[in-house]
Amino acid sequence: MSDVSLVGAWRLESFVFTDQDGGTYFPLGETPKGAVLITPDGHLSLSFMAADRSPYRDDHVLGGNEAERTAAATSYVSFGGPCRIEGDEVVVEVEHAFHPNWAGGAQRRKFVLDGDRLTLSTTKTLTVGGRELMGQAVLRRAVT
Repeated sequence: MSDVSLVGAWRLESFVFTDQDGGTYFPLGETPKGAVLITPDGHLSLSFMAADRSPYRDDHVLGGNEAERTAAATSYVSFGGPCRIEGDEVVVEVEHAFHPNWAGGAQRRKFVLDGDRLTLSTTKTLTVGGRELMGQAVLRRAVT
């Protein structure tokens, strides 16, 4: 990892999408939970979820009925793999992702580090529900 100041555990504070007109959309609600972990040897793992996810009726990790699995899938974002810094962007070569289309590709996020605050932003618009949106996550360094 060429920028050691990014190494560590980061807790999610906000996750928001913005459209071209400045309208905001909170895909995981206004109080999401999550973390980004960046290792010294250059791996990144990101996991975000809605704070109010409903549990499955059964306790099996691969269980749940169709409605429960759909609700879980639409309230969770996760990906990870080896990463590198290119200018003001962190590039993740995605080895694992909840969204199957991302696996085997790269995810780029612009980063701004300001003390214990890390902001990650999409570098291009994402199509979500037919809308072109830019995404931004704000995280704080986790303190143990």
